[in-house]
Amino acid sequence: NTTQALVSVVDRISRAEQGEVTIGVLLDFQKTCDTVQHKIILSKLLRYKIRGTPHCWFTNYLLGCQQRVIFNDCISNG
Repeated sequence: NTTQALVSVVDRISRAEQGEVTIGVLLDFQKTCDTVQHKIILSKLLRYKIRGTPHCWFTNYLLGCQQRVIFNDCISNG
């Protein structure tokens, strides 16, 4: 969950030793399934030198991306 991830990052930053560097990348994929063509996202990632395993993660995520609605314990077809 988002709160747990944020607490973990803050904890790692606070425990970092002098000279260590902490880098965080925060991504919001909430609307990637329905608002942007996946090929455009993947080509832009390649342009920004996101290749190899990280690019495969994004590709797999976007290929299996489905939008569903949950209401009163009922799940729509995605």
